[in-house]
Amino acid sequence: LFFFFNSRLLWFLKLHLSRSSSDTKTETGKYAAYCERALERTIKNGPREAKPSRMEVLSILLKNPYHHSLPHAIPVHMMNGSYQVISFDGSSTLEEFHSTLVQEIGCREANNGFTIFSDDPIEKDLEHYLDPQAKLCDVISKWETALREKGSGKFENSRVIQLTYKSRLYWKHSVKLETDKEKLLLCYQINQQIVQGRFPLSRDLALELASLIAQIDMGEIGEKSKGTSLQAIDKFYPYRYRDVLSAEGLKELQELLASKWILLKGRSVMDCVRIYLTCARKWSFFGASLFQAKPRHMDLAMVWLAVSEDALHILDLSSMLPLARYPYSQVMTFGGLQDDFMLVVGPEDTLNPNLEQKLLFAM
Repeated sequence: LFFFFNSRLLWFLKLHLSRSSSDTKTETGKYAAYCERALERTIKNGPREAKPSRMEVLSILLKNPYHHSLPHAIPVHMMNGSYQVISFDGSSTLEEFHSTLVQEIGCREANNGFTIFSDDPIEKDLEHYLDPQAKLCDVISKWETALREKGSGKFENSRVIQLTYKSRLYWKHSVKLETDKEKLLLCYQINQQIVQGRFPLSRDLALELASLIAQIDMGEIGEKSKGTSLQAIDKFYPYRYRDVLSAEGLKELQELLASKWILLKGRSVMDCVRIYLTCARKWSFFGASLFQAKPRHMDLAMVWLAVSEDALHILDLSSMLPLARYPYSQVMTFGGLQDDFMLVVGPEDTLNPNLEQKLLFAM
C-alpha cells in the first residue's frame, strides 16, 4: 500500500509540475520547470540527508534556477594556490562533482589517488575526506550546522566551506599514467611535506628542490634576486633548517638558492617537475600519508605512522627510518579504542595463528 501510495503521489507531483511548467514565460512556469529537473535528479540519485544550506538557498534566491541546469557553484582549491569553480545541483554527488572537476583541470577520472577534502568548521588544521556517494549540498549543510552550533546559533557570513583537491592515495604502478596536472600538483604536495618536516632530506637536497619548485612556481629569477630568493626560502625551504639560522646564515642561504635557481634558466615548468619528482620518488615512502602518534606498546615518545599502498609502517620521528612494517594481509582489524587508534595484526608465521598483537597509538 505504501509503495502504491508513493507511486500515485509521485505521479500526481509530476503531472502538477508538468502543467505548471507549460508556460515558461512566467516566473511560476520557470520555477516549475526547475522543480521538474530537480525532481528527476532526486529520483535518480535518491533523497537528501540534510536540509538546504544557507549557501544553497541564497543561490536559488539570487538567480533564477530555470536558466541554470546546475544552479550552484563553488571553488575547489589546488595545492599550487590555484582554484577551479565547479557548478552542481542539489542532487550532485561528490563522485559527479569530482568527475566534472577532473575534466576541467586535466586529471584522470579514476584511480589517480586524488580526491576532494573539506576543511573543518571548528578545528583549524583538520580536514575531512568526503565520501564519493555523499551529496555535496548535504556536506555543505552539515558543515554550516556545525559552524552555527559553535557560534551560538549565529551565521558567520564571512566563513564558507573550503574544498581542496589533493592526493590521498599514491599508486606506484600508475606513475606512467600520471597527467602533467597530476605531476604538478604532486610537486606542491610533496613541497608542503618537506616544509613541515614530513620528508627526510639533507640541507643540500632541500636547497636543490627549493630552487626547482621556485622555478616552477615563480618563473626565472630576475635581477632583484635578493627579495625573490627570500620569498622562495619562506615558501619552499624546511622550517627545521631555516629557523636555526642566524641573520648571516639566512643571507648566505639566499645567495646559495639564487645561484642554484639561476642555473635553471630556460628550463620549462614540466622539465623542472620531472626532475623534482625523480628526486623525491627515491624515498621509499614517497606518497605515503604520515600521522604523528605516540605508541603505547613501545618505549618511544613519538613516531610517524606511514600509510602506504601495501602496508602500514612505523617510522622514527627524527630520522624517519622504518622501525616496523605491517602488510595489510597481516591486519586483523583496526579502529578507535576510546581516545586511541588500535591496530590488531596477525603473525607473519602462519603456523602460529594465535600470535596476534594489539598495538595502541595515542594520536
